[in-house]
Amino acid sequence: MRTADDVISRVLWDPSVDSSEFVVGYVDRFLGVLERPFCDFNWETNPCDCDYTTELALPRHRIQYFTYRGQRVWDRHSRMDRVFGSTGQALAPPFGGEGEVEVSPLSQVNCTAPWRALAPRGLCRYCSMAWLTTRLERQNLVKKRHCKRWIIIGTFCLLGLSCINISPQACVEAVNMNDEPDAELEHKDEKPSGRPPKKRPTHFVTFRANTPSILSGFTQLQEELTAVLPACAPYWSLASSLHVTLCLLVLPGPEEVEAAVEVLRRFARWDRNPPVAVTFPLKLKHFNGRVLYLSPQPHLRLQQLNAGLQEAYKEQGLLHRQSYNPRYHLTLAKINDMEAERIFMGVENLKVGKGLNFGRLPVNTLHLCAMGGCVVDGFYDIVCTVTLR
Repeated sequence: MRTADDVISRVLWDPSVDSSEFVVGYVDRFLGVLERPFCDFNWETNPCDCDYTTELALPRHRIQYFTYRGQRVWDRHSRMDRVFGSTGQALAPPFGGEGEVEVSPLSQVNCTAPWRALAPRGLCRYCSMAWLTTRLERQNLVKKRHCKRWIIIGTFCLLGLSCINISPQACVEAVNMNDEPDAELEHKDEKPSGRPPKKRPTHFVTFRANTPSILSGFTQLQEELTAVLPACAPYWSLASSLHVTLCLLVLPGPEEVEAAVEVLRRFARWDRNPPVAVTFPLKLKHFNGRVLYLSPQPHLRLQQLNAGLQEAYKEQGLLHRQSYNPRYHLTLAKINDMEAERIFMGVENLKVGKGLNFGRLPVNTLHLCAMGGCVVDGFYDIVCTVTLR
């Protein structure tokens, strides 16, 4: 059964999931089982380091269940896992959707020769049953009228690995999305969700990590880690792009961009005493084996700095939902290919970077940047820069 930590990671980093709609059920030593919104907790902070005045942290072993819109999707005691389906249950919305595909054992299906050729690729290593246990979201199904077959377009399980689903009522054939014309999607057999599509962030507020000690430490760490983990070599960030994101914003037009600039300029004029500075203890961490990062410390001071900015953008309706409970991090390397191996799993156990010191970084300059590739001097397109008082 997948762990509570796996569920937390999924809720935080799956762009199709709204973390504000989840509730955590956990054991309080004095009051019994309590419920709190998922976003009330800072999942990055170690409970031992949390002062519980401006943030909450929760030991993982106290988590009993997670609910989504009132429906339980993961439960420790009943071994329910409708987030990943690791214990055999059907996936629940938003992880599978109301119209998900049910799966049958291979023995119940009369497959044609083309299917038998594809079957080995349909076994997902994370689903581990003797039959195909992954489920595909409804919108990935297209009914081919001329042959009455269900064609699976872009066969990916929810973990990002190639999978194929089967049904006892239909012969299934796998096809590549890139080989299909867009017109095929006109016959999509799906139920409308009733919700507008998720808004994607277009801009972000950040501070750069570009002091000489950080840049030299980054270069040395890259050399040491690449020596013991050669597969990570292509995925390292540019040294000039190192930064820590404070807020993700949704700015669809010029008016919203101008409003965001004005908020940032007003924020920069506030008095701050003492000024904020962070360090980067050399404790390697990863997100789902795909993103290698360091956590800035002290977390509390950074959150105190950012809280006012978050609130100002939230009042304007510009703050992206993933910034309600941010996990501050300095990305060192990132794998964008969802089918690539999760090479950073276990990286925290590697003996690298001994004696490295990234130094102290004063947070005195903030940038509003546009999403996209690094375009100016190896950094992102900067819309506005402010210096904090």
